Parts: sequence; C-alpha cells; structure tokens
Amino acid sequence: MQINIGCFYFIKDSFFEIIDDPELMQNKESGNKRPCYYCFRSKKYDNIIWFIPISTKTEKYQKIYNNKIQKQIKLGKRPSIDTIVFGNVANIYSVFLIQNMFPVTKEYIESQYIKNKNI
Repeated sequence: MQINIGCFYFIKDSFFEIIDDPELMQNKESGNKRPCYYCFRSKKYDNIIWFIPISTKTEKYQKIYNNKIQKQIKLGKRPSIDTIVFGNVANIYSVFLIQNMFPVTKEYIESQYIKNKNI
C-alpha cells in the first residue's frame, strides 16, 4: 500500500498488541474503526511515519485544553498549548491529539480513511 502523507489512516490491531502501551489510543470494537490518524513522515528516518490521533470528543479535550491554559496563567506564563489542536476533518469539528502521537512503520498501517483535501 502506498502511504500518502497528509492523509488519514487506520492502524492495525497487531501494532497495539506488540506495543502494549495503555497510554496509546487503542482501536475500538463494535464495528467502527477508530480512531483514525493523521500522518506525516519523519524527517530523520525514511521508514518512520508519525501518526496523530484524531478525536471528535471535542468537549472532553476542550476542558483539558482550558485547564492547561489556566495552569499556565496561574504560573504567570503566557498561555501556549501546542499539544491539542482543534480543526475540521471532513467538515466535522475534531481535535488533533499531538500529545498522543507515535511512530509506526508501513507494515502496521491498515487502510486509508480520507485524504487531506477535507481538512
């Protein structure tokens, strides 16, 4: 399968079985493939592709985002959050969880979800 950078993909279950990290967003059952991930290539290693989980649970992550902002304000810092980014994916308001991104190699990519033209 050709991997198109800047597109959205699903990761194979076998990746999560091998890595076995409870901090990673796991694939969900119930017939729905989720989460999907936005991908981009590593600048340093050609065989590594970075994946950023995408979620539609924007209210949940908006609260986390707001708490991070408030903590920074209380510490007297100028608020800046670059680990949670909100935007539209296929005309659906979503959140890019940069704080949860992880590297994958091509053999663990299951299928493409959507191309980036809908961002």
